[in-house]
Amino acid sequence: MSSDPVNAITEADATDDVAALYAEIRSTLGVPVVNLIWRHLATLPGALPWAWSSLKPLYENGTIAAEAQTLRAAIDLPPHIAASPALNLPTLTAAGLTSEDVAQITMIVRSYERSNALNIVAATTLYAALDGQQFQQSIQREPSKTTQPEAPIIGEMPQVLSPADMSPSTRTLVATLNTFGARTDILPTMYRHLAHWPPALALIHDLLAPEHGSGRLEALIQEVLANSHERAMRISGQLASPACALDPVSARATKNALASFSQGPLCKMIAITALIRAAMSEQG
Repeated sequence: MSSDPVNAITEADATDDVAALYAEIRSTLGVPVVNLIWRHLATLPGALPWAWSSLKPLYENGTIAAEAQTLRAAIDLPPHIAASPALNLPTLTAAGLTSEDVAQITMIVRSYERSNALNIVAATTLYAALDGQQFQQSIQREPSKTTQPEAPIIGEMPQVLSPADMSPSTRTLVATLNTFGARTDILPTMYRHLAHWPPALALIHDLLAPEHGSGRLEALIQEVLANSHERAMRISGQLASPACALDPVSARATKNALASFSQGPLCKMIAITALIRAAMSEQG
């Protein structure tokens, strides 16, 4: 049982049109997981088809991918993170993890690194549309030739563990990790995937604790928020006409959900996964 922290339709429980949209989202984003923001939108009447049909052309022509890659590349990581990788292969192996464990952990982190950046650009763009913000003049353009499409991330995600499924020590560790970067309302699913490997979570804790305590993590999160808004404003005029309209109640709920995710776990976890990936740098 996944016990998502917000109402959501799990991938296992999705049927018919929702299952078809989930498959399309996985294929288009090139990751083996449907992130919680999409699973939550699936519970709001009309929200998932409205959002996906508005965004799909921008995913398919590479526009969102280009903006997401630019956002990721702009994150100004502290030099000491990459200079002394705290999550490299020897460190993870010394913590008792096998090479298969490390490969699985790396796949999970890479999946969230990519999908969270794609999703914050998308969510911020949709939020601005619902909020009636004045957009900058968007220019219809081909994706930059310097932005290469990323190969799909191949792998099978492990079961998402609910806190009740974790040992008491792992549950406490996950709860502590969720406090890093504040924004604790929605427990990030990445930690629930990684809860299968408590030693990795412990090393991630040791990596993030000083970044959180010093304020460097919050500074990174604020960078991500500002950059995601800039990316959204560049492409907002290119949203497609949605396949369906939202009634006022669904529109309000969808707008609130987009704000909660983009200003909460998405911006936080983009900064955190950037730190984690830099600390794994010797693994490539």
